[in-house]
Amino acid sequence: MKNRYSADIEYLTVGLEHASIEVEAFVNLGCPYSARFFEIASEVIKPYTDSGHVKFVIKHVDRTKDRLLRGTVANNYVDHDDPIEGFEVLKKLFQTQESWVKSFRKTLEMCEDTLGLPEKMAAYERGEAVLEDFNKRGLKIVPTVFINGEHLTEYKPADQNKEDISRILTERIESLK
Repeated sequence: MKNRYSADIEYLTVGLEHASIEVEAFVNLGCPYSARFFEIASEVIKPYTDSGHVKFVIKHVDRTKDRLLRGTVANNYVDHDDPIEGFEVLKKLFQTQESWVKSFRKTLEMCEDTLGLPEKMAAYERGEAVLEDFNKRGLKIVPTVFINGEHLTEYKPADQNKEDISRILTERIESLK
């Protein structure tokens, strides 16, 4: 059993460890484009994880600017070591993002009072590791997606609608099955 109070620098991972396709997403809970990506991922990627084809690795990028900082605070309440709970908490936080993202008080109320989540101390070390990986790859924005280690450059979160993003993800995954 993992020590849930220290980061072995494992990331929230849904799906089989040895799935033939790995989707890696860098997101932030305060980012509206990350919220849209996560909604699409729940519909498009999650069924592939459930069928054993995809391992979905979610890396939260801690940022200090405006609403992204509140996303960073909220991430401290997500259990990245429990894929089922962690995925569901991310989903709830992304779905309700606009109700809490503009205020630290509302962020804490959502996490502690509404969702009843304890703060996870391991998030700090994990956040540092994600940020180091993010910077080492020369990334600038969230969400950023990789499939089998290849940057999904045709994914442009600010310029594409839900249908286009769903199609891009589905086509790439299907081509690798």
